[in-house]
Amino acid sequence: MNNQFFIVGAQRSGTTYLYSILDEHPEVCMAKPLRPEPKYFLQNEIDLDTYYSKYYKNCTKATKIFGEKSTSYYENKEVAQKVANYFPNAKIIFILANPVDRAISNYKFSYINGLETRDIEEVFINEKKIDVTKYITSVNPFRYKERGVYHKFLDYYYKVFPQKNIKVIIKENFTGNLEEIQSLYTFLEIDNNIIPNSYTKVINKSKNTIEESILNRVKTKLFDYYKEHNIMLSTKYGLDLAVWDN
Repeated sequence: MNNQFFIVGAQRSGTTYLYSILDEHPEVCMAKPLRPEPKYFLQNEIDLDTYYSKYYKNCTKATKIFGEKSTSYYENKEVAQKVANYFPNAKIIFILANPVDRAISNYKFSYINGLETRDIEEVFINEKKIDVTKYITSVNPFRYKERGVYHKFLDYYYKVFPQKNIKVIIKENFTGNLEEIQSLYTFLEIDNNIIPNSYTKVINKSKNTIEESILNRVKTKLFDYYKEHNIMLSTKYGLDLAVWDN
């Protein structure tokens, strides 16, 4: 069985940055293409020979571990179990951003890509409903708030993988931090002296086109919504989330 890890989420939390710094490591072979993500374990029929031949064509003899980034896995309990069935020793990586910023970035992403037609106040202040049945996507693209209730989705993986196999990264502490990046390499049991070229780069940043007064109202409401959830996340998983208090 190949050494394997999965970046499972969260969406709009720096997963593309994480992919980039891991893809640069000579002992890592990341599933390609980056887009669209493989999402292989959303399928009913799984064949590991097909999986490796399709997504890992560019691997070399230097490869020590294979990695896949599919953020649709994050909120899918069945996928967590399926991955555990096929890869009981896999390493699971979460990267979590301030849920307020993540929700807004998620909204912007859906809006820019033509999925979202409501303005930001209709979404977060008035909570105007939308018909999701006419959209064909791997996950509900409008779960902006719910997706930031991180403890709920971490539970899916902590229930089926040993704690030592799961790493939870806080984006704001990780991005551009070489010490944290090399700690991740240690977790994956690969050479931790590598310095990736992309570690100081800003990747996949969303543009701010929202009026500041409106944005501040939205942020205040979301901050209140996540307060208790963040306490639960910090307490349950021993995470220092002080960087999210600002």
